[in-house]
Amino acid sequence: MRIVGGPGTAKTDIITQVATLAGLHVVVVLASLRDPTDFLGMPVVRDGRVNYAPPDWVLEATENPCAVVFFDEINTCSPATQAALLRVVLDRVVGGHRLPPTVRILAAQNGVDEAAGGYDLAMPLANRFGTLTDWTGPGVDDWSAWLVGQSSGSDLDGIVSNAVAVQERVMAAWPLDYAKATGTISAFIRRKPSLLHAQPQAGSAQASLPWPSRRTWAMAARALAASKIHALTEAETDRYVGSFVGQAAMVELASFIVNLDLPDPEELLDGLVALKHHRSRLDRTMAALSACASLVLPKNARRRGERAAALWKIVRDVMKDAPDIVWPTVRLICSRDADLAREGKTTNKDADVVLTKFHPMLREACLLPKG
Repeated sequence: MRIVGGPGTAKTDIITQVATLAGLHVVVVLASLRDPTDFLGMPVVRDGRVNYAPPDWVLEATENPCAVVFFDEINTCSPATQAALLRVVLDRVVGGHRLPPTVRILAAQNGVDEAAGGYDLAMPLANRFGTLTDWTGPGVDDWSAWLVGQSSGSDLDGIVSNAVAVQERVMAAWPLDYAKATGTISAFIRRKPSLLHAQPQAGSAQASLPWPSRRTWAMAARALAASKIHALTEAETDRYVGSFVGQAAMVELASFIVNLDLPDPEELLDGLVALKHHRSRLDRTMAALSACASLVLPKNARRRGERAAALWKIVRDVMKDAPDIVWPTVRLICSRDADLAREGKTTNKDADVVLTKFHPMLREACLLPKG
């Protein structure tokens, strides 16, 4: 996440305070003092090979895995340093060192015209962040309360969260809510394919702001799931998800969600509710199938075998009326899990019917298991 706001609006203080209250260790990296080797690593020759020694901030974040790496004044990085940041931000890799998956990356910057020696963030780097551009800072009441509390040090006393406990709660809820989010966004993009990748003109003001791409839609799916888990309001969810794909795309997505009426995929696969399939609402059917597939594909998915069997039955029933709608789900299952497809074909009559129907297409897509 990247926050863009005017100087002196408490961006750094609020980010570090919120992270601390969440029980996270904060590692501040001031971008204006760094060069490319701080994000690639210092080259070191060892046994005739060049290795890259991780810089100090990487070691600190690794030693404190429940951490936030905060790139402050990120747009004061030179273009060469911004290029070195590309893999750090997206893959959490610095040279030959990979940061723990629980390390979060945040950034803040002043506007280009207000920054000390600032640059526009390059389009590829900006598109790796969610971006909040309407930052105004705390109002009078909030700022006054912070100032009084800070003077006694009482603003942090006794209210720091247990980051590990929160993370366990999130991960327990994640499979279901992420399945819903991916199913919803997948169906939305199939309905609005022009929004899959709407790249602005290079050099335009929008280039360094949120815009829809394949990468940011994947981030938006995670944001949508997290919004549900953390019980964000509708307005907060729109702002959070929109920080990745832009508010215009978010408005269309929000309207789609309101009219979607998506059933709970767990209840659907467990037979507690039935899929209401109508040819007038194929988008709802597609979203439900995508959510169910997302729920059963992970190897460690709960009740995977019986839910996969239930999914094949749902797919078979829908196929009778709308075979083109089930094809994306069948393709996804066979491409992501050949074992599941093979098991279904040999032990499940519903899967056998479906796979037989799509045999020519699966063969052309090279998705049929050998034998």
